[in-house]
Amino acid sequence: MKPGNFKVNYEGESLSAIITVKPSLALKLSLYLLNTLIIAIILLFTFGGIGVIVLFIVAFEILFLRYSIWNLYGSEIISINRDAISHQLHYGPIKLPIRTTKVNNNINVIPFNEDFRAGSDGVKVNFESLDDNNEPVNLFQTSLVISREDYKVFMQSFNRMFSRA
Repeated sequence: MKPGNFKVNYEGESLSAIITVKPSLALKLSLYLLNTLIIAIILLFTFGGIGVIVLFIVAFEILFLRYSIWNLYGSEIISINRDAISHQLHYGPIKLPIRTTKVNNNINVIPFNEDFRAGSDGVKVNFESLDDNNEPVNLFQTSLVISREDYKVFMQSFNRMFSRA
């Protein structure tokens, strides 16, 4: 996956970051074309009297439309303060609920490169902490990929925030 657009905002007591997908022109065109084709097939089968298969195609289109919206307009918002980490996914105009996790100990940020090919610079970001038994707990992992340069910028703000403690 190609690294997305990244913006970080550090405000002393809190840190927020927004990752937005950066689709290529070829991806945009192919997703629009495939969605239009599937909707045309649904209309053709509906008016052609083949109703049973339309249910399966509609179910597929709903899943494919969700995939398309995410890959065209998706974004991820992360907010961190000393006590909690929150994240929210946006599917264009559709916003999923904010998920907040309380943090008892320090937050560790770990880059994860799921694309092991040479030259791949995109990483996902893992946020971990320790539970009451000092066992590592994965708090959250970004869905979108950022570049290593953006990761360094994020880590500078993150380290600045927690060095004031």
